Amino acid sequence: MKKGFTLIELLIVVAIIGILAAIAVPNFLNAQIRAKIAKVQSEMRSLNDAYLEYFLDNNAYPPHADRCKAQHKFVTTPVAYLTSSMTDPFQKESETSTWEWFCGQYHVEPNGTEGPRVRGALFNYYEQNKRAAFWIKSVGPDKDSLTLAQGKEFFLPYDASNGLMSLGTIYRVISGGGSGYPYTKSQYDGITTSSFGCSGTCDG
Repeated sequence: MKKGFTLIELLIVVAIIGILAAIAVPNFLNAQIRAKIAKVQSEMRSLNDAYLEYFLDNNAYPPHADRCKAQHKFVTTPVAYLTSSMTDPFQKESETSTWEWFCGQYHVEPNGTEGPRVRGALFNYYEQNKRAAFWIKSVGPDKDSLTLAQGKEFFLPYDASNGLMSLGTIYRVISGGGSGYPYTKSQYDGITTSSFGCSGTCDG
């Protein structure tokens, strides 16, 4: 006659499975976050290269398409320094509360605007990057759940050494502009509001 499992044996098996799951699930989630951070860093390098290539061809950086759907339109058309606009894997509709993240794209903010904000959030980090022309921004793992009125998190540089889910924005700087780099539409010769595609599509 076959002997079945006792209740105690079944409980032990369930307990072991529970312990293994408790160990595995956080590691799996951490692996996902690390993969997204690696993707962000890789795509930010591509954006950085596209802006530098544009600069080499035009002796100036592309205009800042602020509050426009196609954040990267000047490096995707008419010359395709990038094949398409790049989207931030950490941005999710209804979870990202800041106005800057249009169409899920990385935001590229001129130093004249972003520099003082970062200086106020983390002075030492700003001092290391104060000659930036632009700051490329990713929402980061915290999804920018805090608003400007609630504190400096919005402009705090993300630091994974404080924990993968630390508050802050993932930054990469495009060097070469300094704090006086133009950032309003009226400061670019020959560029009109219609040039920015603010009412266009996410791809320009």
